[in-house]
Amino acid sequence: MKYKIKFYLIKLLITSFAVLFTAWLLKKGIHIEEPRIFTAVVVGISLILLNTFIKPVLVALTIPLTLFSFGFFLLIINALVIELIDFMLIGFTVDGFFWALLFGFLVSLTTSIIEGIGSVKVMRYDKHDQRNSNKNDDDDEGFTPYEEVE
Repeated sequence: MKYKIKFYLIKLLITSFAVLFTAWLLKKGIHIEEPRIFTAVVVGISLILLNTFIKPVLVALTIPLTLFSFGFFLLIINALVIELIDFMLIGFTVDGFFWALLFGFLVSLTTSIIEGIGSVKVMRYDKHDQRNSNKNDDDDEGFTPYEEVE
């Protein structure tokens, strides 16, 4: 339970940062009112909740369109979720569908990059493996075979 709470708090932090950063990049079409950090956290919570509960339903209902468009219709669904957040929240304004489309794409890209950087794992190889028996690696005495290093 403790790890799930930690996971969602980190996800909220990353999403809120991505919302702030993307709104700063797209300041002509995306407006976050003061207090910006609080509004970004509320937008992040809304985005996480809608992506968890509403987006899978929309994706399931539009499977033929998504397959026909080779997955590009998922960007439209992302923009619709952003427009829904714009409708629900007072301090967050999106000027149009194009801005919602661009905002959704950039927030997804930013969160993916940050989560990708944060989840790097190094896998150690087994030095006693037959394929690597001709190598002389005595400098890794402290590691067990196939130990994950985080």
